[in-house]
Order: sequence, then C-alpha cells, then structure tokens
Amino acid sequence: MTLNHVHLGTKNLRAIQIFYESYFGFTKKLDHGSGVFLTNPEGFLIAIDPANELPIFPEWYHFGFCLDSAAEVFAIYEKMKTGHENIVREMKAVENEFASFFVKDPDGNKIEVSWHNE
Repeated sequence: MTLNHVHLGTKNLRAIQIFYESYFGFTKKLDHGSGVFLTNPEGFLIAIDPANELPIFPEWYHFGFCLDSAAEVFAIYEKMKTGHENIVREMKAVENEFASFFVKDPDGNKIEVSWHNE
C-alpha cells in the first residue's frame, strides 16, 4: 500500500502552488475545476482547491517530506529562511543521524522537512 496524495484547501491558490513548486519540486499536472493538481518526480500528488474557510488543526498535526540527505535539508532550510517563510521550529540536527525543521505553508499547514539515517 502506498500513500499517494494529500488534498489541501487554500485561500490563495497561486501562493500555495508557488510554495510547493519552489521548495519541494512539485509541478502542475493539471487544472482541477477551480483548483490544481501538483505532482513530484516520485508521483506523489497534492490536490489544492480554493476554500473560504480552512480547518484548524491541533498544534501536533503535520505532514512531512523526507529528503535524501542532511545536506538537502540544510539547503531547503536556508532557501526558506532567505525566502522569509514561516519557520516554526528551527533546524535540529545530529551529524550522521538526522536533520529536521518545521515550516508552515502560506495557508498554515505545518510541514516537517527531514532526513534520517536509517
């Protein structure tokens, strides 16, 4: 079984699309009514639709992107800091073990960006 998509609501379709394209390598697959489907090279899909109201999740709630190396995590962290993104937990890392931080997308969805030596 493979988890293959997430469906998000947004108050600003263009801003959230640019966020996932710029930082996580997603590209537009197709328009979906007033929304859009984005996909990454691994085939994971993010469906995004305009919404007047967005849900409020508990503070612990998040989804994550696991990258291929600590260097990639540090690179996206620096790119997001330069882009003034909403970093909600600064980088934590132990050499050769893990690297991770948390950021919120333009609509407040909390995302963990990480690498773990397995």
